[in-house]
This record gives sequence, structure tokens and C-alpha cells, in this order.
Amino acid sequence: MRKKNTNKYPLRYIILIVILFFLLLMAIFSYTLKTDRKLNVVESLIRDTITGVSKFFYIPINYVVNLFDDFNELNNVKKENDLLRNELTKIDSINTQNIELKRQLKMLQEELDIEYSLTDYEYLNATITSRNIGFWYNTITIDKGSYNGVREDMIVINSKGLIGRVVSTTNFTSSVKLITTNDTNNKLSVLVTNSDYSLYGLLYNYNIEDGVLEVEGISNTEIVNINDLVYTSGMGGIFPSGILIGTVSAIDTDAYGLSKIIKVKPAVDFSSLNYVTVLKRKDESK
Repeated sequence: MRKKNTNKYPLRYIILIVILFFLLLMAIFSYTLKTDRKLNVVESLIRDTITGVSKFFYIPINYVVNLFDDFNELNNVKKENDLLRNELTKIDSINTQNIELKRQLKMLQEELDIEYSLTDYEYLNATITSRNIGFWYNTITIDKGSYNGVREDMIVINSKGLIGRVVSTTNFTSSVKLITTNDTNNKLSVLVTNSDYSLYGLLYNYNIEDGVLEVEGISNTEIVNINDLVYTSGMGGIFPSGILIGTVSAIDTDAYGLSKIIKVKPAVDFSSLNYVTVLKRKDESK
């Protein structure tokens, strides 16, 4: 059985009455202050009483208000310090991750016999000056040569991905063999990958009719998915690792039905090239 509340006047009502009474006294006090006439004994007594009560309540109330202000300010300072501490912790964590990634990259390079990665290169921008119409997908000529520090086998890219490599130079021009050149000596080691796997293969052909590059040498193609990325592997000593070549567009079987072929849509639009970038190894530019 629920017990009845024996308190007829809850505490909140008593507090409300006290506050209203105090406000009423303050109103009377304000009225008496505005009156220029001489106050009688009762009014004088009321004014003195209200003044004393006001002083009595003002000091502790003002102290409490200031105390809360100080507390809030300290709390805000604490939050800011916690935020800064958290950001500093993130920076330390990022630095640690960078150190670990560099260590892993070095180990991977040593394990796979990778000589160079993109961090070992600086960039030289160039413009395409000519292109043989009969061999549109074979070579291009750029306006940078040996005078600019360009040498044979330097890699050429653009903002989208891999273009090819320098095969000959003059003082002020260079010839670049494109990765779309159908040359048996133009095979390129590649890495087909996504977040779950990494497979090594050889880019060996460009299918002009379909506009795709073809990769061979991968047996377990069942784990390869459409739109998986294809990069340079870094093996072979010429092409650095990590340059985007394109994305997987199809998986097919060769003409003899013996091996699988991964078709790759190039990241670069080789039908329309205007500007390229030559990768110059830093140790060769000194």
C-alpha cells in the first residue's frame, strides 16, 4: 500500500514563496528609493531591513556565482587540455605508424628485390611534341632531353598513371615507348591487388580493338574481382613500385584455353596525351 505524503507543503513551494516574498521586498525598496519625500518610521525601517537582507544574501550569492564561473572556466580549460593532449597523442601515433610503414616497405623491397619506390624520385614535367600516326600506341616524343637530365629507361607518367619509359634521347628531346606497345621485350611485372590479396603477373600485350592491357601468369584468378587495381610491382629494376596502371575489366582464357588472362582498363587515356612527367631518380640528379 502506497504511503501518503504527510508533507502538505512540498519544499519547492516554500522556496517559491520565499523568492516571491524577497522580490516583493525588493520592489518596495526600489519604490522607496525613487521617492524624494521624507520617509516615515515604518518606511525607514523597511528600507533598512531590506538593505541589510540584501547585503546578507548578496555576498554569499555573489560568491557562489563567481565560484560557478571559475568552475566553468576551469572545466573549459580542462576540456581544451584534453583535446590538445588527444591531438598530440594522435600525432605520436601517426609518427609511429609512419616509422612502422617505412620499416615494412624497406623489408618488402629487400624481400622482393625492389630497388626503387616512388619516394626515391623527383619530377620533371614535359610536353608531347610529336606522335607517329601509324604507330599511335607505340611511342611519343617529349620536349625534354639529356640537357634536362633525362636518360634512357627513365619512367614517364601523368596524373592518371603509368605512360612508359624513355628509350632514346637527344639534347632537347626524348622518345618514350608506351606500355601499350606490343613488343615481346616490353613485358612489365605488375601487382594485381585489393584489400584482401596481392598477386604478381606480367603485362605482355595491348589489345587495340578492346582498348585493354593483358596480364598473364596468374593462376588463381578466381580471387580476382572486376575493378581491382593493377600497379607496377617494382621488380625488374626499371619501373618503381606503386605506379597505377589500371583496373581489372575482365578475366578471360587464352586462345588455347590453357591459361587465364586478366584484362586491364588503363588508367591513362592513351588516345589523347598532351603532358607527361619524367621520374628522375634523386641519386642520379645530384
